[in-house]
Amino acid sequence: MDTKKLILAIVLSVTVLLVYQYFFIPKPVVPRQVPLNTEAAQPEQSAAATETGVTVAPDIGSILGQEKPIVQESEAILPAVEKDMMAADEQTVTVDTADFTAVFTNRGAGLTSFVLKKYKDDSGNAMDLVSRSAKESNFYPFYFFSEKDDYSKILNKALFQYQGETTVRINGRQQKELVFEFADLAQNLTATKKFVFSGDSYLIRLDFQVSRNGQVIDALPVVFGPDLENNDSGDRSMMMDLQIAAYANEKLETVVFAKQKTVPQAGKSFETIAGEKGSGFYWAAYETTYFAAVFKTDPLKSKLSYQVIKQPLAKNQAKLYSYMIVTNPTALFIGPKDEKILAAVEKEFPDLNKIIDYGWFGAIAKIMLKGIVLIHGFLPNYGWALILFTLFLKLILFPLTYSSSVSMAKMQSLQPKMKAIKKKYKNTKDMEQRKLMNMEIMALYKQEKVNPAGGCLPILLQLPILFGFFRLLSVSINVRHEPWILWITDLSKKDPYYVLPILMGVTQFIQQRMTPSSGDDMQKKLMYIMPVVMTVMFASFPSGLNLYWCFSNVLQIGQQHLINEKIHKKKKDEEHEIKILKRKKGAKEK
Repeated sequence: MDTKKLILAIVLSVTVLLVYQYFFIPKPVVPRQVPLNTEAAQPEQSAAATETGVTVAPDIGSILGQEKPIVQESEAILPAVEKDMMAADEQTVTVDTADFTAVFTNRGAGLTSFVLKKYKDDSGNAMDLVSRSAKESNFYPFYFFSEKDDYSKILNKALFQYQGETTVRINGRQQKELVFEFADLAQNLTATKKFVFSGDSYLIRLDFQVSRNGQVIDALPVVFGPDLENNDSGDRSMMMDLQIAAYANEKLETVVFAKQKTVPQAGKSFETIAGEKGSGFYWAAYETTYFAAVFKTDPLKSKLSYQVIKQPLAKNQAKLYSYMIVTNPTALFIGPKDEKILAAVEKEFPDLNKIIDYGWFGAIAKIMLKGIVLIHGFLPNYGWALILFTLFLKLILFPLTYSSSVSMAKMQSLQPKMKAIKKKYKNTKDMEQRKLMNMEIMALYKQEKVNPAGGCLPILLQLPILFGFFRLLSVSINVRHEPWILWITDLSKKDPYYVLPILMGVTQFIQQRMTPSSGDDMQKKLMYIMPVVMTVMFASFPSGLNLYWCFSNVLQIGQQHLINEKIHKKKKDEEHEIKILKRKKGAKEK
């Protein structure tokens, strides 16, 4: 095996994988402001749309190869509306649990606020998952969106009647429901929106019913959006853009909203799922790196679409807002992408933990996360838990590290013999000569019982561990806003003063200097290049990753010192034995 090429391949692999994950992730979309009287707005605007202030931008559903949400009416005939049922004034209803505070308005029975009590944004403010865009446009989650029927426009502006406490507190496993009702005799239109909450869950069960002219509307397109609030700063290396994820046929399909576009990336699309033979999707998520709003669906009936809707603002301006639209959702999970919390609703949302993207080495990342969380149960600081986990990891890998160092030391001792062989076959451009040279070198390895790849095994083993840590620290909400000491206030963010990356580079250089080398010129060059490359790359990576690699280097320096002492002692003992044998041989000859 060509050790030089193997080491170079490893270095290039590390660089390519880490650089790809850092640079080739699309950035968040900023909604565009356009004048209301632009030509793009005029052709599609109907009188009804102008009244409600909701205008459909270019049909994103058709760009995705989708049908638009269809409003279907069943054959069931209901009694005509007997009396009006509507509130006189707009009011809000607050639901308070140990985990969140949700606020509803009776205007359209929409969700105006959903504040998480156990999570803050990067500024330390309350984390409200209902976006500022929703409040800016007055178009809230749980509103309806229909292009074929004006009932959605009527209901989104209607003052639903709510009978009950305006502040509903739910403790423990208690369950309580909110019921909003509306009936308009003149329009012959009725609607009911029922929300069922549990005090120990982020799950909201939904039951929406609408009838028009005595007929039940079977397909109700329900909105979530615009967007999902994300107040986190850009100091993290793997901040996910807003995206939609749909789970169907045991697969997760995602669409990312590309940079500076109002449409999903080309080449990624959702199929319109008719629901034949259970092939429909089971849930659809609006998600960011750490939080998600997930609609549970009916696989046989529900359809998913993404719409960009133009909403008018003040001063003759408008914005394009993105919405996820699902027909007939039966529940909503809205909250953090935490492994335990997602597992608690797995019966309702199968494989929901797939929305946490741990990357190619997801299995390793999950095992490491469980280990760190376990240690954190005894040591309530994720920084120290990470250090202790690294210590355990190094102890487990020590036998392999020792074996590798011994192999490298043997390779180093063989350098004079290898140089003699290479000198013997000077014309390495001759393929026959090169073949003979390699055969003689391999024979030397076999004779001396040396594995030329033995020194590379620890590096190969550490690669998946490194990538696992990178993804874990980039996407796991467990380490978000978790401090270590002094200036490291968030292990998921980069080191603001670049202290850890520099220390990591220095310790990497010391560790490589102490490690026995094969004497190969390429390896000597890499010893100087790698610490610099790693320092530059790690400067923008999570401080937790720098902490892991830096402490790992420190432990490796300590281990290498012990190993070198042991190898040196063994070498001296062997030399001493050889001297004794020579003396004995000389005495016999005399």
